[in-house]
Amino acid sequence: MLRPFAVLALVVVTSSGSPAAAQDSWPSKPITVIVPFGAGGNTDSLARIYSARLSARLGQQFVIENRVGAGSIIGITSLAKAAPDGYTIGVGTSAGLAINPAILKENLGYNADKDFAYLHLMAIQPNLLVVHPSVPARSLPEFIAWVKANPDQAYATSGNGSSQHLCGEMLMQAAGIKMNGVAYRASNQQMQDLVGGQIRIACDNFSSAWEQVQAGKIHALAITSAKRYSFAPDIPTFAETLKGFEVQAWFGWIAPIGVRKIIIDKLTAELNAVGQEPDVRKRLDTFTVEFSGLSGQAFADFARKERETLAPIIEKANIKLN
Repeated sequence: MLRPFAVLALVVVTSSGSPAAAQDSWPSKPITVIVPFGAGGNTDSLARIYSARLSARLGQQFVIENRVGAGSIIGITSLAKAAPDGYTIGVGTSAGLAINPAILKENLGYNADKDFAYLHLMAIQPNLLVVHPSVPARSLPEFIAWVKANPDQAYATSGNGSSQHLCGEMLMQAAGIKMNGVAYRASNQQMQDLVGGQIRIACDNFSSAWEQVQAGKIHALAITSAKRYSFAPDIPTFAETLKGFEVQAWFGWIAPIGVRKIIIDKLTAELNAVGQEPDVRKRLDTFTVEFSGLSGQAFADFARKERETLAPIIEKANIKLN
């Protein structure tokens, strides 16, 4: 027969050991991966590449759930409100974690600084300033001079607050030129009109524009990365003409705040390991994105710096979401 103090000791050991045991067993069921954009796009495709490898490594399915709408706000808001148990994580982008917070501020349904654990930054992709062949400019300085002499040129965007829109606004502010954004609902229609000459200027995502540049149907003048891009090293950066000019799309894994540290650490380690797999890196290359690999606090600091950089540009341009 156990004495009272022995029973008490057994209860203490058992109860204190239970949470650790539960954490160590993670994952014990499928994990939902919230993707705030539709199937087939870059965000969804990158999430699926990683999810397949996470499923294989951890022995549980990582199930993609596309929650689309409002420029990623719907999906990111639902992730912020998810139970912090490690069974709902997601992929956030520059739109949801930098641009929208800079535009909506406290009116957003989540706080990008406080509501998420930043796990792993998968990849970064810049924008490319491209023009129809009828535009008499083959470099960024020539383009700036042409627009100054011929103001109010139309340029294509994917809507207010998109990376294309921000690129145009940044260019106008930095170069002292005047252009007018024309919003397109579909990127394929935007590129079709650019190739056809219905609109003659765009600062499009690299993956959307590069194929047409290589085909000789449009001309690339400058790229928005801080340094020359590995997939197009002959294209000058904006910063070579306009010091400090940089804007880019990026894609990273996040979790709702409050997930236990042991799970966050395990998730981050697994994501980092997936990012180092040669086959994964080859598949990322097919989307013409550059691998990043920032994780934890370094990723959080990166996202915060992006918000701080974009906020004054957005405020000066008085950008509002559609």
